[in-house]
Amino acid sequence: MIQVSIIGSGNVAQHLIQAFAKTTEIELVQVFSRKPELLFSLVPNHKIISDYNLLKAVDLIIIAVSDDAIAIVSAQITLKNQLVVHTSGSVSMDALNSKNRHGVFYPLQTFSVSKEIDFKLIPICLEATTRKDYQILEKVAKSISDVTYNINSEQRKALHVAAVFVSN
Repeated sequence: MIQVSIIGSGNVAQHLIQAFAKTTEIELVQVFSRKPELLFSLVPNHKIISDYNLLKAVDLIIIAVSDDAIAIVSAQITLKNQLVVHTSGSVSMDALNSKNRHGVFYPLQTFSVSKEIDFKLIPICLEATTRKDYQILEKVAKSISDVTYNINSEQRKALHVAAVFVSN
């Protein structure tokens, strides 16, 4: 079982929490949120934290926050040598702090809290700096989705722009 923690409580984070709850391959260890009340209906209270110092070492930390907050949030993680990824389509994985291993776990989907989503149908684009880290991301992605792609930052940015254009 892969241990995962999520940082964030918005649309993407909430949908990931729900998707992970449906699989036996992922253990959601913690969720960091500045607004814990947004998560009370999704996560047991003892798993919700609001202090970066309380983050436990896990197999994967997913940062699911706004694009402009990714680097700031990444720098707040006090752990070292953890696999830390973000969920953005337009931000390079190099925006993540170098004290941790890094990558991208990008679900190619527009999310709304009020709209239920079948994660099995959502393509998840993955990027990591090492093969071992990629394999962890791929296992997590395949536990919730039937469609995964190995894609680099430039390809992901182009795909994200095209998806936004089509969506609008």
